[in-house]
Amino acid sequence: MPYAYSKLKLKIDRCESLKEKRSILSALLTSLKKYNLSVIEKANQDNHHLIELEMTMVRSNTVLLEQDLQLVSDVIERDFPNLDLFVFEKEIYL
Repeated sequence: MPYAYSKLKLKIDRCESLKEKRSILSALLTSLKKYNLSVIEKANQDNHHLIELEMTMVRSNTVLLEQDLQLVSDVIERDFPNLDLFVFEKEIYL
């Protein structure tokens, strides 16, 4: 089964504190986990302007994998307008 490993870096517009970042991050992680994937915050836990995530996902074929990766990107851009997804690196393994 193919799987994908992705790194996402997001910039938060108009975030004043770590508490506000945690609130945004919590909503983002809850939204992403609905798509049957694993996601963690990898770095920048003390920086209230940046979010760095690592994500993995397994699908039955590469077409579904590519579609769902695009869906994740679309969900972030549509549902979280205060986040700027400036890095979305993805590696697909067969």
